[in-house]
Amino acid sequence: MKLFKFSAFSEGQAKPAHPRNQSRGRGAIKAALSAILAAAALSGCGWFGGSSGGTPGVIGSVRGFLGGATADEPRAALVARDILSAGGSAVDAAVAAAFTLTVTYPTQMPLGGGGACLVTSGTAKLRAIEMVSFPAVAARADSTVATPGIPRGLFALHARFGVLRWEQVMSPAESLARNGGQATRAFANDLVANWDVVARGDDSLRRLYSRGGQPVGEGVPLVHPDLAVVLGAIRQRGPGDLHSGQLGRMVVQAASAAGIDLRVDDLAAGAPQFGPSLRVGERFDLFVGATPAIGGIATGQIYGALEARWRATNPAERASLLASTGASASRARATFVGADLAPSRPLAEAMSSANLRALSGAGGAWAGEADTPGGTALAVVDRNGMAVACSFAGYSAFGIGRIPPGVGFLLAPAPDNAARSARWLTVAIGMRDRKEVVFAGAASGGAGAPLALSQVALDTLVAGRELGAALAADRVAPGTAAPASGGPTRVQAIVCLDGLLEAPSSCRIEAEPRGAGLGIGSQ
Repeated sequence: MKLFKFSAFSEGQAKPAHPRNQSRGRGAIKAALSAILAAAALSGCGWFGGSSGGTPGVIGSVRGFLGGATADEPRAALVARDILSAGGSAVDAAVAAAFTLTVTYPTQMPLGGGGACLVTSGTAKLRAIEMVSFPAVAARADSTVATPGIPRGLFALHARFGVLRWEQVMSPAESLARNGGQATRAFANDLVANWDVVARGDDSLRRLYSRGGQPVGEGVPLVHPDLAVVLGAIRQRGPGDLHSGQLGRMVVQAASAAGIDLRVDDLAAGAPQFGPSLRVGERFDLFVGATPAIGGIATGQIYGALEARWRATNPAERASLLASTGASASRARATFVGADLAPSRPLAEAMSSANLRALSGAGGAWAGEADTPGGTALAVVDRNGMAVACSFAGYSAFGIGRIPPGVGFLLAPAPDNAARSARWLTVAIGMRDRKEVVFAGAASGGAGAPLALSQVALDTLVAGRELGAALAADRVAPGTAAPASGGPTRVQAIVCLDGLLEAPSSCRIEAEPRGAGLGIGSQ
C-alpha cells in the first residue's frame, strides 16, 4: 500500500439518451459513510487497501493505481475515490461524487439543477468522446422553476458507462444525507458568500444552514432527512419516479402547498442528450463540449487559436494574448450560436484552422454575452483509461432559495438563456493520438470559465507547466486585459502528460487552489 498524496485544502446531432440498464434490488455500499468520514478525519492522508485482485463493489478491495478525482468539495472527491477503490469506472465515481455534491455543496449543486459531461469510453482502440448534456429546463413559457436535469442525466451517463450497480453509486450520497456529515470548509465558505440567499429564503432553508441566525461553520454536523428520502427513492426506483411516479407527485403537491408553481406535467419535460464533441489541436487533440453550453465552444476556440503560439510567447505577455484572443472569439461565436444557444451554423466550422488562425491575438471589443457566475465542476480518471469531466449549475446560488417542506432539495429557477442558463458549462478532455488520455478538466464560474480552462490546458499541455502552478496562476476575466489572482472561476483538472494508461505515474491531480476542494489519487 502507498500513502495518498492530497492536494492542499486551500482558500454530429445530439440524440436522446435511452439508458440500457436500470439495475434493481437494494445492493448498497453500507460502509460508505464511515469510510468517507474516517478518511476525512486523517490529517491529509489515507490508504487504499484490500486484496490484489479486488472484489467488485467492495470499497478498498482494489489495489495499485486506481485513477483519481478532483472536485470543489472534498467529500465528493473522497466518495469518488472510494468508488474507484471498489472497482467502479470513472463514470461510476463521477456519478457518485455528483450526487454527493447535492448533499454537501447545495449552494452550487442543487438536485434540481443541470449539467454537462464529457466522457471517454476507455475501451476501444480509438476511444469515443461523447458529451451528455442535461440542463434544467423550463417546461412552459410561464415556468418559474425548472425541471431537474441532474437525476436523469446522471442516470443516463451511468447506464451507458457504469460498471457498478446504480444502487451502489447512489448510496454514499443517501447515507450522508440520512446520517449526517460535518460541513466542510468549501461549503462553509460558499455559504458565507451567499448568506443573503439564506437570509431571505424560507424556514426550511434557514433551519438547515443557520445556527442562531448565523451561517453554519466548518465542522458543524448537517443532516438532510427529507433529501435522504428523495435520494433513497431515486436509488431504489430510478429517476423516473421523480419525473413520472409517486415521488414526483409528492414533490408537486409539496411545492404547490408552498406556493411554487410546479406541475406534474412539468416534471416530464426535458431529457438528457448524448451528442458529439468538437475537436481542436495539433500536438494534442482537445475535445470540448458543444451546445447547449457555449463554454466548451469558447474553450476550443481559445485553445485552438493559441496552441501554436503559446509556448513561444513570453510568459509575461500571455495574459494579454489570451484576453485579445478571447475577445475576438466571443465575437466570432455570435455568428455560430444564436441567442437561444442553438447552433445557427455548423459548429465544426468554428474550429477550422482558418477560423482559429484569424482569432489568435486579434483583439477588439468583447461581445455582449450574459454572465452566469456560480456552478461547480469535477474530473475523474480510472485505471482503465476512462476519463470524465463534468460541469454543473443551479442557475443561482441555492437554486430558487426555497425548500418545500418534506421535499428536501432545492429546485433551480427557470432558465432564460442569459443570466440563468447552461451557457457556461465548460468541459474538456485532451488525448494523444486520439486514444490516450492526457487531460481532463472542467470549469465553473460563468463567462470566465472558458478563459480559465483553456489557460490551464495551454499551460500544461503546450508549455509543460506543472499543474499546480498552472492552476494557481493569475487569470484574465472577460472584458479585461490585466490578470488577477481572485475571481469566481474554478478549474478542476487532471493531467497525465505521458498518458493515463501508458504512464499513470505521470498523472497530476489537483483541486482549484482558490477554493477548498480536493484532488486525490493513488500511485
